[in-house]
Amino acid sequence: MPKRTLTLLTAVAALSVSVLPIAPAAFAEEASPVGIGPAGTLDTERGLFAVTAWTDTAGADIVSVSAKVRSGQTVVAEVPSLTELSWPKGRFQVPESAVLKLAEDGGTVPAIGRYSIDVTATDSKGGTTTRQDAGVLDFTLRPQFTEMHPDAQTSREDRSLRMTTRLVGVQPGSGDTVPLAGREVSFTRKYDNAKPERDTTLNAVTGDTGEVASPEFGMENWASFEARYTEDSEVARGSAYEYERPSITPYKVELTAQADKTRALPGETVTVTGRATHEGAAVPGTSVRVSLGSDGRGTAWGETVTTDADGRFTAKLTGTPGIRLSGWVAEAAEFYVTGHVSGPLALPAESRIDKVVSKLAADGKVTVTGTFRNTYDREDRFDYEPVQLDFSADGRTGWKKVAVTKASYYYQAFTLNTGTTTGGYYRVHHVLSDNFTESFGPVVRLSRTQTRVVSVNASPEPVAKGATVTVTGVLQQNAGGWKAYASQPVKLYFLAKGYKTWSLVASGKTDSKGRAKLKGTAGKDGSWVIRYAGDTAHFNSTAVADFVDVR
Repeated sequence: MPKRTLTLLTAVAALSVSVLPIAPAAFAEEASPVGIGPAGTLDTERGLFAVTAWTDTAGADIVSVSAKVRSGQTVVAEVPSLTELSWPKGRFQVPESAVLKLAEDGGTVPAIGRYSIDVTATDSKGGTTTRQDAGVLDFTLRPQFTEMHPDAQTSREDRSLRMTTRLVGVQPGSGDTVPLAGREVSFTRKYDNAKPERDTTLNAVTGDTGEVASPEFGMENWASFEARYTEDSEVARGSAYEYERPSITPYKVELTAQADKTRALPGETVTVTGRATHEGAAVPGTSVRVSLGSDGRGTAWGETVTTDADGRFTAKLTGTPGIRLSGWVAEAAEFYVTGHVSGPLALPAESRIDKVVSKLAADGKVTVTGTFRNTYDREDRFDYEPVQLDFSADGRTGWKKVAVTKASYYYQAFTLNTGTTTGGYYRVHHVLSDNFTESFGPVVRLSRTQTRVVSVNASPEPVAKGATVTVTGVLQQNAGGWKAYASQPVKLYFLAKGYKTWSLVASGKTDSKGRAKLKGTAGKDGSWVIRYAGDTAHFNSTAVADFVDVR
């Protein structure tokens, strides 16, 4: 766009620059029912203005609104008809087809400046009024920046840049732009995290074509840049703003590293050693962030180290209680440098076993329930984690696994079951894994008193079919030695030859010497036995059955 010569309107020099005054409407000899509000310039298109008009006459509407624009007593533009807006009702605006322009752009306004607006409104019942000085047409330039760019892409070797842009004024009506020369523009650098320093603002003055380059900025971290300019003069009014976020030229390094462990418990130290190179050559003096990781991403727990003259580095990491991670990560920590390497490392979280309930049934089977979870994170969810039940005869030594299961994913609960036992010491045990540390439940002694039925005898033998079989035996409990167990319920069972299921035949009680005598009817060859079903403190009895031949 060629440079234009702007003629400053001097006829309105007395008008305030910062405040657009609105003169009161002239009084008619008789008050008109038609009213006119203040006229105001549209800021985005200063060749347009709008005004509110109304009538107090019942049943009447405003049918026409016209305006004159003048400098002193000289009319520089006439608008024969303003268009009513769809909203709000009663608001009238210069139509875009009649936008006011400079004479050099095909309009009638002689120069950039500010002009008085007179408005005339008429209603449908013939009422009319004219408001002199209804407002001011702010026919000034609107400041605007062209797109802002850095003059160079910063790098590790050269971290300085200048931001460049152009300041222009947008003309009313035509939208043409003209340079705003000799204006002071503010450039501000804003680091993302207010580091390494707070916002910095530097100023520069535009040249003849409005072009402007900022003073030199250093760029030591990710930053954004802003250009700002504000003017309120006879020629231009308003603020201009432009934003840019420059990219950088990265310095790519190759990181190689290894850890001295494949698994570290909470509190244990892991040493990671490595080297940084660029195109095969050592990179000394660069920062490397080494941390515990997850899925190849570093965490906040780590150490930043500096490479030595040969590009080598060493970092020591400590496992953090309560954090379940996997792996280590080494990343270039210098702003312009990029590089990344990761490796395997199991970092099991601390675990605990809670709510353990252990039961020893009368049939000798053990059932243990409880929960397994992360010590420091109750909401931790994990794949089914194995837990086992250990047994020891004395509760101190000789522990051995007797059952294993997995804690459920959501509720973290488990149930362990064993076969028959005569009792002993039990504990729930989680063996150290890559996910969780070793943990134990409480040691619990499970015991019951053993019982047996001895001297089982079924008679007569042989026996005739349909005859009565009398079965006797003595119930004993092992309470400091085998002793008679008196007044206890017992039952007589029969197992026919060739069958697998025992049948209940009769019930009774032992006498004061633990003796039992029960009867049944002989029907088939088979075995007879007396059994005691145990109670909360006793096991089920053992016994040797007696076979009877039926003839």
